[in-house]
Parts: sequence; structure tokens; C-alpha cells
Amino acid sequence: MTEKSIFYIIYSFIQGFTEFLPISSSGHLNILEILFNGSEIRNLHYETTAHFGSLIALCFYLYLNGHFKVINLKINFFPICIATIPAVIVGIIIKFFGYSLINLKIIGFASIFGAILLYFADSNHSFKIQISNKFYKYLIAGIFQCLAFIPGFSRSGACITAFLLLNENRRDSSILSLYLGLPIILISFFSNILEMNEFYFDYNIVLIFFASLLFALVTLIFFIKLINKISFKPFIFYRLFLGVILILLVN
Repeated sequence: MTEKSIFYIIYSFIQGFTEFLPISSSGHLNILEILFNGSEIRNLHYETTAHFGSLIALCFYLYLNGHFKVINLKINFFPICIATIPAVIVGIIIKFFGYSLINLKIIGFASIFGAILLYFADSNHSFKIQISNKFYKYLIAGIFQCLAFIPGFSRSGACITAFLLLNENRRDSSILSLYLGLPIILISFFSNILEMNEFYFDYNIVLIFFASLLFALVTLIFFIKLINKISFKPFIFYRLFLGVILILLVN
């Protein structure tokens, strides 16, 4: 196995393992690119392929667990559409002005701030927002989701934090974050394709796709199954540790 193939497997593992955990997949991929390739520019070929693998894994997981039943789709389709609007608006603004937030210090601070928010939402039982209307719940979570445009913040972490504050339990918050992830990952996939000047297809692209799919599916199965038992504390501590290390590294 070549050195590049090993790098692609590591890349795929990081994407698949972190995409649905509250620790930021984009932040970890950016760290990998900066430390190993010395680049603060996104590698769209790798990223798009890895996102597609994660998307297929998510669809497969939701299908196997009955979340794609007609009744579930009818109940959640329009709330998910509403929740996606804020992220679409923010994404268009960022692309229009060409903002780039990819550097280790921003990833570090975002990781720490997201960890603090998640800890507060997961442990503070006295401060919960009681909203029964599903549209409003999803919209609030969709607004939180916009924080994920900051590398290191975590899309799933932002959504889970929102749903925890809205008085959902850990497992349901995680499942609902997966629902909100479907359109966002799909939009990100097509957006990256449009940004490419050219697309090449080779063995490494195939390797990234299948490895990302496999790692994402395994992570989903164990994460959703165990989250009510283990809580979010391991992810919170990890994010705090990672954030401090990154900030010290650039200083």
C-alpha cells in the first residue's frame, strides 16, 4: 500500500468517523490538510467524494431503522425544509463574499466554544425551552446549524445542542440531527461539484468513497445505540482538549 493510499484511508476514516459525531468533520479534515499537506485550501475532490460516502451511509442507516417510512417522511419533510433555509442563506452569503475561515486558531476556538455550549445544553436541566410546535423546533435547530460554517464547530454538535435545549433526550436529539443533516450534506455535495474546475476519477476516489461509507455507517450504528448510556461528556472533553492543543500550536 502506497503512502498516498494510507493518507486517503486516514482521510476517509476521519470523515466517516466525525461526520455524525458532535466533534466537526470539516474541522478535522482541515487540520489533516494543514498538518500533512501544509494547505488551508479545501481539497474538493477528496471532500466531495467523502461527503457522498457519508451521505449514502446516512441514507442506508435511516432506511434500515425505519426512518424512511412514508409516515416519517410526511411528518418530517416540511419541518426539515424549513430548518434548512437558514443554512442555505448563510452559505450563499459566504460564497458570494468569498469568506475563508480555515485556520488552526479558528478551529481551536470553535471547538472549545461548541464544547461549552454542548455541555450546558446536556447538563443544565433547569434551562429548557418548551416548544411543542415541530416547525419552530426545527427552525431553531436550523439556525444553530449555521454555526457549522465555522470550521471546528460541528454541524451535528450544533443541532444536537439545539434539540437538547428544546428538551429532547440525547438519542432523539442525535436522530433529529441526522434528519437535518440529509439536505445539508446533499447541498454541500452538489455545491462542491459546481466549484470544481474539472473532475477526475481514479482508484483513490473509489477508495475514499467506500472507506468513508463504511466508517460512517459503523460510527452511526454505535453512536446512536450508546449515546444515552455514555452521554456527550467524552466528546466535550475531547473538543476542549483539541481546541487547547490547536491554540497552543499556533501560538
